[in-house]
Amino acid sequence: MDDVTAPHPLDGSFRGLLPRRRAEVAPDGPLDPAPPAPDPDAGPDRPDLLTRALARRAAEGFTGTLVLEGPQSGTITLAEGRVVAASSPAAPGPESLILRSGRIPEQEWSEAYAAAAPDGRLAAELVRRGLLGATGVEVLTRTALADAVFAIALCGVRSCAAEPAGARTPPLLPAEPGVEAGPLLRDVARRLATAERWAGAGLGLTTRPRRADDAPPGPVGPVRRQILDRVDGRRNARDIAFTLGRGLYAVLADLADLARDGRIVVPR
Repeated sequence: MDDVTAPHPLDGSFRGLLPRRRAEVAPDGPLDPAPPAPDPDAGPDRPDLLTRALARRAAEGFTGTLVLEGPQSGTITLAEGRVVAASSPAAPGPESLILRSGRIPEQEWSEAYAAAAPDGRLAAELVRRGLLGATGVEVLTRTALADAVFAIALCGVRSCAAEPAGARTPPLLPAEPGVEAGPLLRDVARRLATAERWAGAGLGLTTRPRRADDAPPGPVGPVRRQILDRVDGRRNARDIAFTLGRGLYAVLADLADLARDGRIVVPR
């Protein structure tokens, strides 16, 4: 069964019930599901557990949720073999990406949520109210999904179990019609390879960079300026991602660029 010990420490070194109405200010926790059925696969010490489990369930046309346990854990939700949502405490979900970034004011979000979330129409309601376009919803949900799967893989997976449809509340904002597992896993592999290079330079998920005392002169673009303004030696990449409502991978990429440009110092 997929009950695997695969050390993958959270240091970048690689080896529902209705969702709540208020803004997501911290990553979603588990929703106390019924005990999931173990997802059978190969034996112990399998670092590729997530890849094998997701690829196999997608090929089966599985509908339900993969519960992945590890240093941060997470879930991946599938519908007829396509990935429609994923969540991890290490990456902002769609609600954080919307609210923390200021895309939608919290009051308007709350009104749309109250009107449509109970019967699963939140995405359509956001579009109907003109708060997001249909394309915006698609980009947002796919971005959050890919970022969460990356975060789960980055943090590491020790075991995987499958829950059938109905064991958990459906995702608040699913990606429709879903994402094929193959391209998603290739994208995650590419991101992990890039993150491994960053880790070689000392930049990982728990790294707490500080501003460089001798930073070079010259302007910094507005997106990176937002990140630079929050680099203080205390916040790590996850903290900054949740503060700004940006994806974890995007924040890590900008931190890597700021370090390369000599504007921040990454402790070793």
